[in-house]
Amino acid sequence: MTEPRMTHEQARDLAAGYVLGALERSEEDAVRDHLATCTEPHPEFAAFGEVVPALVELGDLELVEPPAALGARIMAAAAADLAAHPRVTPAATPPAPPALSAPAAPTAPTAFPTPAERAQREERRRARTTRLDWVLRIAAVVAIVAVGAWGLNLQQQLDAAQRFDRAVASVIQVAGQAGSKTVILSAGKDSTASGIAAVRPDGSVVLAMRDLPATSGSQVYETWVIVGSEAPVAVGGFPVDSNGIGSFTTRAATTPPGAVIAVTLEPHEGNTAPTLPIVAAGVAIAPPPSS
Repeated sequence: MTEPRMTHEQARDLAAGYVLGALERSEEDAVRDHLATCTEPHPEFAAFGEVVPALVELGDLELVEPPAALGARIMAAAAADLAAHPRVTPAATPPAPPALSAPAAPTAPTAFPTPAERAQREERRRARTTRLDWVLRIAAVVAIVAVGAWGLNLQQQLDAAQRFDRAVASVIQVAGQAGSKTVILSAGKDSTASGIAAVRPDGSVVLAMRDLPATSGSQVYETWVIVGSEAPVAVGGFPVDSNGIGSFTTRAATTPPGAVIAVTLEPHEGNTAPTLPIVAAGVAIAPPPSS
C-alpha cells in the first residue's frame, strides 16, 4: 500500500530537524518529496537554514547547562497554551478497501546491513543526536538570556518610576508650605518632557521632570525664571542620565506669581540667554487665599 504523502503542516513541524539532518531517512525523504511537489511557501525552512547551521558550526563554545526548573516552566506554559487554544483533530476517515488487482510480482529481499554499515549508521545517529541536543541547549540559554534582558528592562523602568515618584513627593512637600507656588511644566515644541515644580518662599524652584533625553558631555538642562518682559534669569542646571528623570532644586531668585519657569537644553553651564527651543515651561501659580 502506498504511504500517504506528507502534509504541509507535517513538513513545517519537521523543518528544524530536516535542516539539522536529525530526521530518520524515511522522514527526510518524505520532507524532500513534499518540498519538491508542494506549491505553498515554506519560509520556516529558509529561517532555520540561516540560523541552525551557524549554531552547529560554533563547536568551540562551552555548553551551559540550563537550570532544571526551565523544563518544568516550559511544559507548564505549553499546557496553559494548549488549554487556552485546544486543537480540534478531525475524525479519522476509515480507509477504503483496496481494489482487487493481480498479484504483485515478488520483489527481491532487502539485504541485511553489514556490521560496518550498522556501525556507520549508529555513528551518524549519534552525531545527529549530539548536534540536536547541542542546539536545544543553546536555544534554552538564548531563552534564558532573553528573559533576563526583559526582566532587566522592567527593573530599569521600575527604578525610573520610583525615582520620579520620589522627586514628585519632594515637590508636593514644598508646595504644601505657606507662601509657596506650584508650576505645571508642559512639553515645548518637538519635546516629550513634562513635570511639576514648586516655588519656595525664597524663590528657589524644586523640579520633578521625566521623559528628558539624556545629556552628554558638558550639556545641562538649565532652569530659567522669566518675570514679565524682563530678561530670563538662569537659576541652575542639571544633567540627566538614560532614565530621563530630572530632579533638581535651583538657586533662590525673584519668582513672583505669574513668573514663567522654563527649561532648556544648553551646551554647557553658564549661558546667559536660553538656547531654543524650550524643552518645557509653566507658570508659577499661588494658591487661592483661605477664606
